[in-house]
Amino acid sequence: MYEVIICDDDNAFASELSSTLSRSFGKRDAACHVTYYPEPAQMLSALERGDRCDLLFQDILFGEEKGIRFAKLLRERDWDMDLVLMSSSERYAVAGYDVRPLHYLLKPLRQPQLEDVLDLFLERHAPHILSISTPQGMVRLPVADVLYFEIYSHVVRLRRRDGSESSWRGTLQDLEPQLPIGQFVRVHRSYLVNLEHIAVLGRDGLRLTSGDMVPMGRADYADVQMGLAAFDRRRHPFV
Repeated sequence: MYEVIICDDDNAFASELSSTLSRSFGKRDAACHVTYYPEPAQMLSALERGDRCDLLFQDILFGEEKGIRFAKLLRERDWDMDLVLMSSSERYAVAGYDVRPLHYLLKPLRQPQLEDVLDLFLERHAPHILSISTPQGMVRLPVADVLYFEIYSHVVRLRRRDGSESSWRGTLQDLEPQLPIGQFVRVHRSYLVNLEHIAVLGRDGLRLTSGDMVPMGRADYADVQMGLAAFDRRRHPFV
């Protein structure tokens, strides 16, 4: 069940959008729970209480661009949600660049554009399965569960975000063609790291979302930086 929030001061518009979203998610064999807030401050209070949000439809205005200020606040607090900005005018689109929106929709919303947004959202959140051929057999797991691969003495070690590990004899060169393009990056001759889990990029190493530290070759810094930028553009194509 996806948690969706609509933050807009037009109650009739929000009610229609809520019904449309429920039908559209249902057509995709997915379910959503929609919560409506007429004011950003009310939504902010709910999020501070711990309410979850996977997808937010946020009006950019609320008078004097209050909506975009709240959107920036959400990003500053690092709440993990996809953001769709809405406005009746294209001239406010540029103001939304800094908050890394999933998309920008013009009011009145058109069904094809809304469907495209939902397809993009569900594609991003679908559990992509990684299948790796090893001497012991096939290893299958969600891509998001993989932190990194390490090679040592001809043994590949797979480190998962729950702390568990698998290992087999092999090479990173044999492994790389089996991985999704643009999802993993070589940060050292001995490490392939999942870009999704890089929290801090330093000159000498990385801190992952799990807290793990991974060394990085100085010559690899530029490649990792470009890989992260390309990965982020795919996740936030409107920016």
